[in-house]
Amino acid sequence: MKTEKITVTEEMLSTLRESVGAYQTGKRYNHTLAVEREAKALGELFLPEEVNRLRAAALLHDITKNKDDKWQNDYLSHFMAQDLCACGSAVLHSWSGAYFALENYFVNPRIFRAIFNHTTGCADMDVFEKIIFLADYIEPLRTHESCTRLREKYLELVKDKVDSKNRAEEILDCLVLQSLNDTYSFLSSKGAPIC
Repeated sequence: MKTEKITVTEEMLSTLRESVGAYQTGKRYNHTLAVEREAKALGELFLPEEVNRLRAAALLHDITKNKDDKWQNDYLSHFMAQDLCACGSAVLHSWSGAYFALENYFVNPRIFRAIFNHTTGCADMDVFEKIIFLADYIEPLRTHESCTRLREKYLELVKDKVDSKNRAEEILDCLVLQSLNDTYSFLSSKGAPIC
């Protein structure tokens, strides 16, 4: 049996945007909207057929970010068997957010994985996941030096139209690798857990 892809419409995105706003503070919600805009821009360049799905993933990526560590651990204990405390609270929301989106918004596996991996990345990320990962890191409201530097690098790399799939993959991989290196260095310098 062949399944049809559900088209994500502007109306659906508008409803989702409204719903997500109820879970977030003003600052977090502004970040979420900035990630949506960045995911749209990246999607138009690297994955044009998936732009609205990318926007949906961006809107949901931090849906549980404002929940405390106890809630995160209690909620995740229903889905994941490992001790999660060692990973740090900055990571837990990506996992809980993915499951929360699955339970409450019935997202597809691609959106689930993008939300799940948006803070740590993973070895086999596809282009969709890389876009959400980067959109979260380089959105213009982020003022950390490594984020702004990577955003400038991204803008420099794509100032001329990216005209081949291989070149697009190279650019995304370069940006993801730099983001991971920057995050690793930052966490190491603080003695923070690295998940």
